[in-house]
Amino acid sequence: MNPKPLAFWDQMQLTLLRLLTLFLGLVDSLLHVRWGERLLQRLSQRWQTQIVQLDQEVARLEQERERLQVQSEALAIHAATVYLGGRSLAHNGLHFDPADPLEEEMLDATIELLVKQRLASIEMEEIEAGHYVYHLQPDWPAIRTRLSGAADQSEPEMADCFRASLKFIDETFLSEANP
Repeated sequence: MNPKPLAFWDQMQLTLLRLLTLFLGLVDSLLHVRWGERLLQRLSQRWQTQIVQLDQEVARLEQERERLQVQSEALAIHAATVYLGGRSLAHNGLHFDPADPLEEEMLDATIELLVKQRLASIEMEEIEAGHYVYHLQPDWPAIRTRLSGAADQSEPEMADCFRASLKFIDETFLSEANP
């Protein structure tokens, strides 16, 4: 990692601090008063306190970033659930023909979002020479588990959105009447 060069003002402060340190070291050695040592100890303690505060802030920001990452992934899964659920009901299954550019785009996004995360499986069927159709099978219980975890960690508005997806999955794909 390449450190960012210091700004002019920061360089000036460092230069002044070095000069002050040299001056106080000279005064301390000539007069035996230990002013420089005391000042540097106070500065060092203040900097240590600031470092601890910065470390705590970085840890808090990292937790917030992780939480937002989980929520954004869950929101994408929520959108895919609504889309795939509706498509599954309308077309009696999830079949994608990559010959259609829109379907190919949706298939690629679904593979990236669900298949790579093991939330769906995909099978390929050759319907004629060189022409394939893809069949997607979402793992509704796994999707439900992921959305449920996100709902537990979300703010109330987002949690309600995820719970709506959970209800849709339960009623449409996981109920006893719908095997």
